[in-house]
Amino acid sequence: MSKYPYRQDREELKELLQQYANLKEGKSHSFIEEDGFERIVDYFDEKEQFNLAQEAVNFAIEQYPYSGALLIRKADLLISLRNYQEALAVLEQAELFDSTDTSLYILKTDAYLALDMQEKAARVLEIAIDSFDGDEKIDLLFELADVYDDYENFEKVFDCLKLILQLDPSNEEALYKIFIIIIYIS
Repeated sequence: MSKYPYRQDREELKELLQQYANLKEGKSHSFIEEDGFERIVDYFDEKEQFNLAQEAVNFAIEQYPYSGALLIRKADLLISLRNYQEALAVLEQAELFDSTDTSLYILKTDAYLALDMQEKAARVLEIAIDSFDGDEKIDLLFELADVYDDYENFEKVFDCLKLILQLDPSNEEALYKIFIIIIYIS
């Protein structure tokens, strides 16, 4: 194991970026794994170079057209750029390849909320929740509670939190939110 893992990670990223540049220019016959492309997209996104991130994700999707993860990443970028309808179309395609990623449903919810379509946002999560167990189900229930909270439907927020506590009776976040709702309603 490396004595300096941060330096090694930085060097690997630098090499990936060089391979990507070579591929774009047609200079090299190198190969980048799917997760390598995800790191490249994340790098540009973190640097707030959204056009480069979008270019990289589109290039990656050309290489891996059946990658649900890359399509989800593209939709995330589109939502960041406020292209909600296009993001929803990409998410529909991603769902065909990978319906087991909770990010898919959270991003759909974000897009619908941005379009002021609260009922559709809630419905996406209500349907998705039945497909998951454990922590993933709890995460989606928290998301649904947030959707209801945004529209001040506290009865449904409470119902979501109650379901979370049935799954995880000692969930501190759910207990805290119930406490806040009780204080707010009182």
